[in-house]
Amino acid sequence: MTAAGPPGSPADGHRPWEEVSRTTVYEAYGRSMVEVRYRLPSGAVETFSLREDRPSVAVLALTEAGEAVVTRQFRPGPGRFVYELPGGYVDDGEAPLSAARRELLEETGYQGETELVGHCFADSYSSSVKYCAIGRACVRLRPPRPEGTEFIEVLTVPPRRLRELLRAGDVTDVDLAYMGLDALGLL
Repeated sequence: MTAAGPPGSPADGHRPWEEVSRTTVYEAYGRSMVEVRYRLPSGAVETFSLREDRPSVAVLALTEAGEAVVTRQFRPGPGRFVYELPGGYVDDGEAPLSAARRELLEETGYQGETELVGHCFADSYSSSVKYCAIGRACVRLRPPRPEGTEFIEVLTVPPRRLRELLRAGDVTDVDLAYMGLDALGLL
């Protein structure tokens, strides 16, 4: 018996698809849509529309009282107000943990003991990586300093309420929120 490697590795008998061509269809604000043609294992060539984006980070921050720091703001994608974990893009040359600390302070005014706990792809049609950080014993040091397009309400909620909001579909970055809850032992 031979040990198979991770899915898609040469050890499992599969190989990555061959990229035939790549065309940028749209590019703005650090994001782009690309059409990539791949030769499949069958030999057929198929075109896939993919989203490319910079890496991002979100922080599941708990106050000293054990409540989660969340933001609430209007988001144009869903077209409504949603709850979010504080977060944003990782700047060029910036470490994800530094970005997590910066975003937490900018968006909420909170700071605490922060650590990275994991990462994932945004989805299977994106090259974007999303990092999850957790914050413990967070305290509010100053008022938030949001960017020009951010009109943010900062709230604290018990973990039970955060899980309710997640199940109701009222929170973005659900994957990172659950990753953070798991890392904190709050599932």
